This record gives sequence, C-alpha cells and structure tokens, in this order.
Amino acid sequence: MRRMNGKTIAWSLLSLSLGTGAAFAQEKEDSTANQFSSRPISDGDVLMKRTLWRRVDLKEKQNVSMFSKNNEITRYLLEAAKAGLIDAYTNDSCATKITADELHKRILIPNQTAGLSEEELAAGFGAPAKADDGWGTTAKPDPAKQAVTADDGWGNKKTETKPEAAAEDDGWGPPKKKSSKKNAKKEVAKEEPPVVEQPKVDTTFQTQLAATEEEYFPEQLSILEVKEDWTFDKKRSRLYNDIQTLSIILPSEQTATGLELPVASFRYKDVERLFRSDPKKYIWYNTHNTAQNKNLADAFDLRLFYGRITKYSNANDRAFLDIYNGEKEALIKSLNYEQELMELEHGLWEY
Repeated sequence: MRRMNGKTIAWSLLSLSLGTGAAFAQEKEDSTANQFSSRPISDGDVLMKRTLWRRVDLKEKQNVSMFSKNNEITRYLLEAAKAGLIDAYTNDSCATKITADELHKRILIPNQTAGLSEEELAAGFGAPAKADDGWGTTAKPDPAKQAVTADDGWGNKKTETKPEAAAEDDGWGPPKKKSSKKNAKKEVAKEEPPVVEQPKVDTTFQTQLAATEEEYFPEQLSILEVKEDWTFDKKRSRLYNDIQTLSIILPSEQTATGLELPVASFRYKDVERLFRSDPKKYIWYNTHNTAQNKNLADAFDLRLFYGRITKYSNANDRAFLDIYNGEKEALIKSLNYEQELMELEHGLWEY
C-alpha cells in the first residue's frame, strides 16, 4: 500500500506539472491576439480577413442618432481623451499617443483673432510706422529745419540756414529785431522742436486675444473613419466585422485649404469600455421611440450606422479615390466592392 501510495503521489505531481505547463502555454498564446479589438479572434480560427476603412458621415439620416444635440459621439470621445479616460493617437495605427495639450491645438479654430503670431512678429509685422506710409509718399519735412529764403527787394534771394529770430513789437514803430551778438545782455532761449515719441506696440491686447482661443464645436466634427477587420471565423462559421479604431476627421468645409484633416484616433477596445461604463449617458438616440434609446456600444454591435468603404487593404495602400480618378467612379467602385464582399461571404458557407 505504501508503494502504491508513493506511485500514486508521483503520478499526481507529474500530471499537475504538465497541466500547469499547458495552461501557461495556452495563456501565452492568447496574449498574441488582437490588442485593438474588444472581442479578439484567435489567429488560428481566422479563415479569411480583409481590412476595411469606412467613412461615416454623421450628418446622414442613418447616422444622426449618434450625433444628436449634446450627445454627439465626437463630443464624448474628445472629452474622455482630455480627461484621461481613453488614449488618443495620431493615426489609426495607434502607435503614437497625443497629450491633452496637443489634442487642444489640433481642434483650435485657425485665424480667429487679430493678434499676430510669433513668426509674424519676428518678420517685422506690428512694428511702429516708418517714414513711408506704404503708398509711396514720404513724410513731410520739419518746417523748423528747412532753409529760409529771403528776398532783399531787388530780385536777389538769400538763403539762410538758420531761422530768423522772432521780432518783438514795442508799440513805437516798426518792430525791432533781437540782437544775436555775443555781448548782448539778454539772450533768448532757442526753441527746440517737440520730441515726438514713437508709438509703442501694445502687446496686452494680443495677449488678451490669445487667451480667447476657441475650439471647433462637436457638431462641426461630423466625420468618423471606422477601421475594421472583415473576418470569417472558421470555428464558428460566421463572419465578423471586428472594429479596430475610430478616427475623428475635420471636414473639408471647416478648413482653409479645403482638405479633410485627421484630428485623433482611438482604439475601439477603449471606446467600448467607455461607452458601457455609463449606459444612460452614452446613448444612441432613437428618433421613433425615446424609451428605446440604446447604448452607443450596442449601436456599433448591431451595425446601426452606415459607412461607405473608402479603402481596403492592398499592397499599394491606395484608396478608391486614388485608384479611380473622379469621385463618381470611386463611389460606384466602392458600392461594387461591397456587393462583392456579400457574395464572397455567401460562397464561404459552402465550404
């Protein structure tokens, strides 16, 4: 019995050690899953995958529910990023984080004040006015410094470089000139021209204007870019649209250059955790029945939004607009590609 007990104990210890090693290996394998997804799929279960970029116009009728007044999804994302609840990144690769100050600079309205920037002040703008007024006319000379031309009555003109002394009238005939001899008892003090001080540049006004910097309103940031993996799970025999990141895009009508500018990107894993932390706050507004307002995370899971495909994963990393010249043709090819994905999904069920 003692020998059997010893063998039994040895086999038990061996099985426990093997089980612990297997569990450790399984945990290590799961750690390599997608770090952006809220529900990652194991790489071994992925039969087919393509990465899609969708442009979600929040002003469209189907997307207005997540862009209702004071409940804009862009407002929630920016406020959470500034508060440090979620991390903001420069692009959808989510490699470089953005601080709250950098995010504030990205959403500032440009040229909103009359103040000059540091580069403009260094270039000489805002300096006191010079002699030339900018229209080709020079400043008038000082009459006190001009030469005095005197006529002696016979057609001869004599130029005097010094102004004549002022004559005094004593009330008894023509006025007498003051003596300018060295031995004169009284000397008249020379009248000096008034000193004109140059105007100083008022920097306090510019400082006050700089303090009134304003950001874009959330309703002005009306474009979202959704990056997702079109993944077919062979274990569950089901297609999943696995959202990876959400990016806020500044529309072209809000920029001076007429180009769309990226503001910030967020991992969907962090965004979903934020939305589910307060289901009553982060809502998808139900226009037809406000008693059935849904959480924004559920709205993404149920695909209650519409986003046109603008790019798919390709070797040259080119969008439809880059491949096909013209917005109309790019739109048609995007809709055709959407239909091709539906047919491909239908064909995968036959395997």
